[in-house]
Amino acid sequence: MAYKGLDSGWFPVVLGTLSISLAFFIIYLVFHSKFLFEVGRIIYFIVLILFAFVFVSWIFRYIKNKNLIMEDYKDITKFSFIAFLGVLYYAFAFFYTSYVGLNGSVAYLFYYLFLFFYTVVILINIVLNYNLYTNKYSFGRVTYAILVPSIVMSANIILSSVMLTPPMSKYYSLSILRTVYFMVMIAFGISFFQFLFVGISAYISHISDRPNYLQTAPTAMIPVGALSMLIINIMFMPQFNYIGIFYVPLNFAVNTSVMLWGFDLFLFLVSGAVAITHIRQRQSMAVWAYVFPTGISTFSDYMIYSVTKLEIFVYSIVAFTVGLIILYIYAWINTYLLTETQVKK
Repeated sequence: MAYKGLDSGWFPVVLGTLSISLAFFIIYLVFHSKFLFEVGRIIYFIVLILFAFVFVSWIFRYIKNKNLIMEDYKDITKFSFIAFLGVLYYAFAFFYTSYVGLNGSVAYLFYYLFLFFYTVVILINIVLNYNLYTNKYSFGRVTYAILVPSIVMSANIILSSVMLTPPMSKYYSLSILRTVYFMVMIAFGISFFQFLFVGISAYISHISDRPNYLQTAPTAMIPVGALSMLIINIMFMPQFNYIGIFYVPLNFAVNTSVMLWGFDLFLFLVSGAVAITHIRQRQSMAVWAYVFPTGISTFSDYMIYSVTKLEIFVYSIVAFTVGLIILYIYAWINTYLLTETQVKK
């Protein structure tokens, strides 16, 4: 059988694997275990190889059949998942800084690539919302997957947090720092209101009477990632006050983040119940939606813990990490069964 390539539904597989590296990195920050740091770094390099394979296969798929370009554009989920390229870049650059190191040349390369992917993700958001407002997608096809480009918009904080913190500011002029911070604020505003308006529409569509609800059930975890990303943004903002363009009080950031964390935990428990009660049933590639939002939650929990030092966040980080590993294994088993079935067909 001729190899046909992979669609954008495989980008969450890469991000899900990268979430494992993130979780080990967060655990390292909490418990100061050098071993866990090294495990996270090894996984990071494995993910780079996995991403290279998936990305080349994704391009190959379009070269093999150019008609798929328009088909994927019309598919709300596949088109939304292209935005994962943005968050993968932000995460890859973040971990390169953490695991490898940085110099002036690489710092400026990251900055220009940051501008590029930021623009790409904004364009995807614009086109996606244009298609929604002009009824290009039927209401029954709207799922939480359409929140992915919005999450990626706010996910620029993963890289910009490194670019804007004082130790890194030596590589950039004040005008660049202010430009990046301005872009962080704009992305946060877009994401916040997208989560409200588009998220509510996705929720109503998701709970509608669907005979194939199991295919989209895992996307119920995506709002967990959305809320976690908002928390990460809010908790980083006080650290950027030294730039002198916007001012966010630390106590405001902590209070707001803890309130959001409560709802984040609530959504995780609901989505976890959905996952447990359907774990014996074969699902679509959307099952990876269980994984990466859980990984993001470990990051948001650490951000709150780093300021409050409340032990409950240590327990939640450990719990999220254990849940992440279990869901990751389950997602791979499900993916293997799906792939095996497709190959046989």
